[in-house]
Amino acid sequence: MFTTSTLRRAWRSLWQLRARHDVSLAARLVLVSLLALTLALGLMSFAAVFGTIDRPGWWWPSLLPLIGICLCVLYGMFGTLWLAERLLPAALVDRMSALADVRAAAMLAALAGGGIVVGLATGFTVVPRLAGFDIGTLFRSVPVAIAKIALFLLLTMAANWSFWRFRLRRQQLRHEALDARLRLLQGQIEPHLLFNTLANVQSLMDHDPACAKRMLESFSDYLRASLSQLRATESTLGAELQTAQSYLALLQIRMEERLHFCIEASDEARAAPIPTLMLQPLVENAIHHGLEPKVDGGSILIAGRVRGGRLEVRVRDDGMGLAAPSRRVRPGAGMALANLRARLRTRYGAAASLTLHAGPAGGTEAVLELPLEPAA
Repeated sequence: MFTTSTLRRAWRSLWQLRARHDVSLAARLVLVSLLALTLALGLMSFAAVFGTIDRPGWWWPSLLPLIGICLCVLYGMFGTLWLAERLLPAALVDRMSALADVRAAAMLAALAGGGIVVGLATGFTVVPRLAGFDIGTLFRSVPVAIAKIALFLLLTMAANWSFWRFRLRRQQLRHEALDARLRLLQGQIEPHLLFNTLANVQSLMDHDPACAKRMLESFSDYLRASLSQLRATESTLGAELQTAQSYLALLQIRMEERLHFCIEASDEARAAPIPTLMLQPLVENAIHHGLEPKVDGGSILIAGRVRGGRLEVRVRDDGMGLAAPSRRVRPGAGMALANLRARLRTRYGAAASLTLHAGPAGGTEAVLELPLEPAA
């Protein structure tokens, strides 16, 4: 038995082209059947109110064939999208899944429209024969029949294209809103780092000018790297790692022997495209929740690699861990992870993931997995 939550996920999944869905095929087929039934009842009601049908008792003899035709139409569209998910190249499916530009919307509209036409042709051919229904009784003459079918196809294609354009626009607005929230969050965090760094520099200038100079240089490197990231929407893992290295180098001066870090990534992984500021919140969480509260400090390992057509990025610390009772709550901490997950859903759908679990040597490990996209 399918729950409301399952059908709701099936509804969202029905309009997304993905290599993998988070809901079963059976649930999606049940939803398609319900939609076909709803569409048939809607068309019958429309004909009853606005039509000029003069045959008594037409409702029930017409309802069953119309349900069959609607099933063919919606199954035709669903089957076309299902075949596209399996037959098209994975990179193309990922691009259409993201629905990031008008070309992706046009391709989805063309696929869905083709499926609708195939379903209509199948329905008008097969259903009347199976149901013993004379399709000609729906029309007064052949020209009227052709005109009605042509008008119906035009309206269907227009509605189909409008639907995918609407979804594209909504996707873009959601993406822009998430980026704005992330930039706002980043803007709230930067002043804390700025004031803490300046306070550290001021205290170091009296007894360790060399260390104060090194801290200012590291802070300049971090600002240069992070500001260039803030101005862009697309980056590479290499640029994200450069920002993380500048940030950790700066904190290492402040935490001294309490912080050690290591960054490992292949050239292929460093060249991989990635949305901006995906890595930095994970590194900041490792510092603020894992290592800063720990008296002895610890180490952070950031590793990136490409495996099976996917980019995998791990941020592992040996700090306090997820179950630590003294985890500090600072403004924006939970929002940062929620923002990351929302951005992943918007950009990649179910093809990307962010998981947190206990590290092999204690602490916490965050694993970010993304589809590997071609470099621009």
